[in-house]
Amino acid sequence: MSYRVLIDIDCLTVLPKSGKRRDEVISFCSRLADNLYDDSDFQITEPESRRVVEVSVRFGFAITWWVDVPVKRVVVIDIRQV
Repeated sequence: MSYRVLIDIDCLTVLPKSGKRRDEVISFCSRLADNLYDDSDFQITEPESRRVVEVSVRFGFAITWWVDVPVKRVVVIDIRQV
């Protein structure tokens, strides 16, 4: 069973409504399931949950995500413009 990618819908509001940068970020997120940890630039620990999350900086955005191994999914929890 392959990994699925889930994106919190609120994350998409910071992206342009259309265009190449939006397409590149969404495409990058889609590919996270294939590369898992290889695409991480650094890790941080969420203060509330103490979960270690991955951060990738691509196309002018910091994309925060984590791998939920037991259910084989990658969860994108935040996208911010940098």
